Order: sequence, then structure tokens, then C-alpha cells
Amino acid sequence: MTDTDGQLDAFAAWERGTWETRSAAYAASLTELTRGAADALLDAAEVTSATTVLDVATGPGVVAIAARERGAEVIAVYQSGAMVALARSAGLDARQAKVERLPFDTDAFDAAVAGFLVNHLPRPAEGVAELARVSTGRVAVSVWDLPAANPALGLFGPLTQALDMPDSVPTGPDSSLYADDARLTALLVAGGLLDVRILRVRWAVTVDPGAWFDAIAEGTPRTGAVLAAAPPEQLADLRMRYVATARASYGSGGGLVTLPATAVVGSGRPA
Repeated sequence: MTDTDGQLDAFAAWERGTWETRSAAYAASLTELTRGAADALLDAAEVTSATTVLDVATGPGVVAIAARERGAEVIAVYQSGAMVALARSAGLDARQAKVERLPFDTDAFDAAVAGFLVNHLPRPAEGVAELARVSTGRVAVSVWDLPAANPALGLFGPLTQALDMPDSVPTGPDSSLYADDARLTALLVAGGLLDVRILRVRWAVTVDPGAWFDAIAEGTPRTGAVLAAAPPEQLADLRMRYVATARASYGSGGGLVTLPATAVVGSGRPA
């Protein structure tokens, strides 16, 4: 079933507001996960020391900092004021803006990147088109792979399926839709990109599973909202089950787990 414009707008407003309250928790615990795909994203956009690059959906600035370390000139953008403040605290030139209406001239940058953004957008082709508009060179985006290929996040799916998600999260885009190569390619083409390339990047994070459960519960929008709506007793049971499952499948000693992560990176050049 296709979501109505009203439903899409409601989801966008809900997620924007959610990030205002969850940005600090995300920055404190989840940046190690997203950092694993940063270099692949920048490589796909051909970012070097001579590049001016726009990093959209910068979050606390993981990708922008990696670009800066390459010697690139970076401007970072995020829709949440709380997240922009965190990026600025890292010394970045960060601006608050929506990807659908970027406050930059056409062809203002040599490259544009957006890490883990398009799966959150109610109208992703519009976002890709804006990235293409402001870039003269390659545009690159990343999305999470399917849950089965991405246990760092995917283990939460079976736990939350029993919870009442419709009451916790407004109807919105399918978060796994663009893990499919053909669909991600079609999206980038619809956004005005040519010479589309798709690759997968794999890494792992070693974490305490209980702390990781808490990080996801406190620092993510959709899964976090679902978990936050659970009664305390049920949440404690879910946490216990998650820890047991993670240790049984990915235990790496000392009570820690090493969770595989996989992202899909798509890139293209503006037409």
C-alpha cells in the first residue's frame, strides 16, 4: 500500500523531532558502527584532498571528519538542530537544512555524500536529486543491508516484531527497501545520476551486548521508539533475550560480542 502525502509528511516531522531528543545518545554510542562505512562512502564519491564536499545527514560528523582528515573542504548538513550542535562541537562547518531543500547553489561542490539517509526519507528521489543538483562530481549514498546480512542492527527485528509498532512509530518508508541493488540503482537513476555503481562494505563492532541494546533503545528513532513504548518488565525481558542471543551467536570472550555489519554504497555522477 502506498503511503499518502499526509502520512509521509507526518513521518518526516516525527523523525525530525525524534532526532532532537536522541542525538546525544546516538553520538555517545553508535558512531563506531557508522564509522565502518565512512571511507567506502568517500571513496565512492572520489573525495580527495582537493575536493569540496557536502556531507548531508552528517549526524555528529563521522563522515565529515573522515573527509576532513583526507584534506577535503567540507560543509556538513543535518535536519536536527541538536545534531548540528554536536557536529559543530567537533569543529565542523555544520548547517541545519533538509536534504530536499539544500541552501546551496547548483554545482556548488565537487562531490556530495549522504550516509544512511535515503532509507529515512519519505521521498528519497527528491533527496537524491538535490544531492545531484549541488554536485559537479560523484554523489554517493549508503544504506544498511538486509537484517540477516547486518546483525549489528538486524538482531533487533525479531525482538521488536511482537511489540505494537504502529502505535509507536508513524507509517513511513520501508527501511530495508534500498538494500536491494536494483532498487538502489533505480533510485539513483530517478534522482538524475548516471554511471551508477553499487558495492557492499563489511566490518564488525565488538561491544558489550547489554550496553549495545541500551544504545539502540536510546539512540535510534524507529527501533528506539518501539522499545521505549514497551512496559518496563517486557523491556527487561527483551534485553535479557537479546544479550543471550547475541552471545550465543557472536560471543567473542569476556562477555563481549563481535557483531558483523554490512552497508550498501551506491554512487553516480550527475547527468
